[in-house]
Amino acid sequence: MNNALSIVGLVGMALVLILFLSFLKTTGEQKYNPHERILSMTFDAFFIAVLLLMTFVPNLGFIAVTPFISFTLMHLPVLLGAALGGPKKGILYGFVFGVASYIQALSSAGFNALFAFPWVAIPPRLLFGLAAGLVFGFVGKVSQTKTRGLYLTLGSALLTFLHTGLVFLDLYIFYPAEITGLFSSTSPVAAGTGLTFLLIIVIGMLGEMAIAALVIPPLYLATSKVRQRFKQR
Repeated sequence: MNNALSIVGLVGMALVLILFLSFLKTTGEQKYNPHERILSMTFDAFFIAVLLLMTFVPNLGFIAVTPFISFTLMHLPVLLGAALGGPKKGILYGFVFGVASYIQALSSAGFNALFAFPWVAIPPRLLFGLAAGLVFGFVGKVSQTKTRGLYLTLGSALLTFLHTGLVFLDLYIFYPAEITGLFSSTSPVAAGTGLTFLLIIVIGMLGEMAIAALVIPPLYLATSKVRQRFKQR
C-alpha cells in the first residue's frame, strides 16, 4: 500500500512539475535568449534532481530523529537556488520541496503525517522560497566577497528560522487542536511531553539554521562562478 501511494505521489508530482515548469517557461520566454533559457532549464533540472534524490533516499533530505518526527535538509537546495536565481526560482524549488514533503508524509506516522495534505505541505515552502528569493535578490549587487558571505550566512540562518515559523503557522491554521495539544501535553508518549516536543523542535531548528549558515555561502560562491562561466560560453 505504501509503495502504491509513493508511486501515485511521484507520478502526480511529475505531472504538476511539468505544468509548473511550462508556466514558468512561458512567463519568462521573452526575457531570455535561447542560450540563457537552456542554462536556466539545466540548473532547474539539477536542483529538482537534487531535491528528488534527497526525498527518496532515506534520511538524506528528511532525517528521522524519532519514529514520529523528522528534520529536513531540503531547505538547503531551495536557499541556494533562490540565491542564484531570485524569487521565481525560489518559488519553483520551494514548490518541489513542498510536494516532496507531501509525498514523504504519505507513508509517515505521528507528527510527520500531518503533512499528508498538499495544502499543509506546500504553501509554507512556497512562501519560504519566495522569501529566500527576495532576501537574496541583493546578493549579486554586493561586490565584496566577505560582505556577500556574511549576508548569505545571516540570511540563510534567518530564512531557515522563517521556514520553521511558516510551517508551524500553517499547521496551526489547519490543526489548531492537535498542535496546541502537542505543545501542552503532559503525557510522556509519542513525541513526549509538551516541553520535550518543544525542545526537539527548537534543537532541530537551531541545527538546520547552523547547517544552512555554514553550507550556503561557500556553495553559492562556488556555484555562481560555474554559472558565470557557462553564461560566457
